[in-house]
Amino acid sequence: MSLRLVTDFENSPELLVLEGGEEVRLIRAVGIQEFLTALPGADAIVVNGTLSVIFRLVLYFLIFPWKRKPIVAVDVVLRTAQSPKQKTALIVKRWLLSRVDHFIHYFKDLRGYELHYGIGPERSAYVPFKVNIWNTGPASPVEETYVYTMGISQRDYGTFIEAISRLSYPTAIPEFSFWKFENRTADFAWKPDNLPANLELLADTGSDEDLVHNLARAKVVVIPTLKSSLCASGISTYLDAMYLGKCVIMSEGPGASELLGSGQAILVTPEDPDALRSAIQEAWGNHKLRERVAAAGQRYALSLGGEKELLERVFRKTLELLKA
Repeated sequence: MSLRLVTDFENSPELLVLEGGEEVRLIRAVGIQEFLTALPGADAIVVNGTLSVIFRLVLYFLIFPWKRKPIVAVDVVLRTAQSPKQKTALIVKRWLLSRVDHFIHYFKDLRGYELHYGIGPERSAYVPFKVNIWNTGPASPVEETYVYTMGISQRDYGTFIEAISRLSYPTAIPEFSFWKFENRTADFAWKPDNLPANLELLADTGSDEDLVHNLARAKVVVIPTLKSSLCASGISTYLDAMYLGKCVIMSEGPGASELLGSGQAILVTPEDPDALRSAIQEAWGNHKLRERVAAAGQRYALSLGGEKELLERVFRKTLELLKA
């Protein structure tokens, strides 16, 4: 079977030959206009998580139903609605997303998506994510000096800072993570002038080199996320950390609890500073535990590969879904 897909995955090849000799020809598109231009030559559409493109395609096909092609939405990131405006928007989003044929997720726990957005197992499939720094290579051995956290999506830095304020271990967070995490509000209690004395804000340009440099110096990597998170938040960070052989402490939730088994990470109750403090304390002081968790996590990360392997998984799964 040969399939022609139009997609906005940035580094997608022109041709993928899957196991069994099946060919997937990929037509690269950027933005809604290029998707629409490529439609006549495509069997289906694969959108890499861009909701604006997905919604415009849905509306376009409602206006021109004879032009409709199956839509496969990959890694759609959705949040709970808090304000009245968000709750109104949720109704519209849920209706638009009901017109999407299939979803491919990087997590398995769909309870939140099904409850809030009507996206359940019958229209969903799971593929494992990737190591983002796969082509950067492991870091050269350096002295591991601090507890490290980073990232922007659904981070709970309030709980993290409260937990490490009760410990004496050196701790670090990149400046961009501290200032730009998505749920930060104007009344966030912590500012540079009142941070615990053991917490350092690190310079970080956002490059892979800085990420590897800062991660390499971590003795323990902590990824605190909100219990309201509906999808895999922090998955990129924990896979990069595992790839570098780091012991990861992660909040329970989608993308962690149902994926990380066999001691690949230390999972803790979200938004619980006492539980997080205890986990950090145990990991910092127990060399054998730290090594065991790091080794299991690294084996998992190495099994997933990088972007090439992820793209093959996504398009192989797309082919399976369209066959079905």
